[in-house]
Amino acid sequence: MKRSAILLILVLAVLAVWRLASLPVERASAQEAQPTPTPGPAGSLHGSVDCLTCHSKPGLSDQFANGETISITFDIQQHTSKIHSELGCTACHENQKTYPHLNSSQASCLICHPFAKGGQQAGPLLFKSAYQDGRAFVLDTNAACQNCHADISQAATDSIHTRILAQGNRFAPVCADCHGSHDIVQINGSRSAIPLLCSKCHLAEYSTYRTSVHGSALEEQSNPDVPTCVDCHGVHNITGPIDIRFRADSIYVCGNCHSNKTLMAKYNLSTDVLSTYLDDYHGRMVDFVRMSGEVQVIQATCYDCHGIHNILNPSDPRSSVYPDNLQKTCGQCHKDDNIRFPQAWLGHVIPTLQKSPVLYTVNLAYKVIVPAVMGGFAVYIAIDARRRLAGRLKKLRKPSEAPGG
Repeated sequence: MKRSAILLILVLAVLAVWRLASLPVERASAQEAQPTPTPGPAGSLHGSVDCLTCHSKPGLSDQFANGETISITFDIQQHTSKIHSELGCTACHENQKTYPHLNSSQASCLICHPFAKGGQQAGPLLFKSAYQDGRAFVLDTNAACQNCHADISQAATDSIHTRILAQGNRFAPVCADCHGSHDIVQINGSRSAIPLLCSKCHLAEYSTYRTSVHGSALEEQSNPDVPTCVDCHGVHNITGPIDIRFRADSIYVCGNCHSNKTLMAKYNLSTDVLSTYLDDYHGRMVDFVRMSGEVQVIQATCYDCHGIHNILNPSDPRSSVYPDNLQKTCGQCHKDDNIRFPQAWLGHVIPTLQKSPVLYTVNLAYKVIVPAVMGGFAVYIAIDARRRLAGRLKKLRKPSEAPGG
């Protein structure tokens, strides 16, 4: 009986020593990999194992159903986002919260533990994913952004990108395409980075923009005042020519900068461009249609004359509003114009007695003649209406004034 008790105590002691000896090894391995612990399923042996234990190892790859292969090795030194540094991996990789990963078709223990049956690890590990391709994985992971950025997600609901995605174009930009994944940075930190970012999809527009008066100033001088893509098209609620109200609203997109006296004074530019435009036929009609809620705008807006991404200084011979090019520019709408047609347009200039004495005098005369004529008509109509009313009242009184009444 004593022998059995002693043997039992010895066995328990050996097990306790073995268990205690294994704990430091696990801690050392975890510390070596710089872990960010993530919860696992209850009762799982991998419940306390962090993602970097596996994903920091080189040679780790994932193969999608279409044969596309990507590396799933995470180098924490190269991919560090200060913005999301407090988040664990599973905050974004929601389908990978458990191990084996729920969307993996390869869940054999021997994949990561080849020595369990005395085997040897033969080179890099290749896993097979249930995702059809890499884009399917990006779109699935991208949905996690809404968990923290609900307000931005709401703002992007009516974005042209979101609508194109909803129509079935899987390659319409989503959060990760613009902001990155592990190396997320704040794009507004550098205005020069914005056109470069958009050029990933809109290369033709970027190539034109960088040679324009706006783009060249940004690229060559790092000028912070010139507009970039987001100033005209928006940030998350992106709009463009395909949007039904974009054409009419564009006059104020341009006007917001070009009517800013402080900003324009730095470049000796007139702030009368918007007011003079709204005073002529084109501007009056566009603004009237815009305020009435209609969307069919056929009159010329700013970019019809000055260009879209290829805007140049009016003094540049290549500019669409350079004097020698005006007939061609006007001819886009006025098919019967001739060489003298553009001369009838005063431009964005308010007539003054010094620069345009004849036109200034005519405008001044109109300011006197038109009110005088209209006022005369009003007085005439009022007198005539009074006379007619008096005549009718006289007729109504006649029966009561008859003899013997």
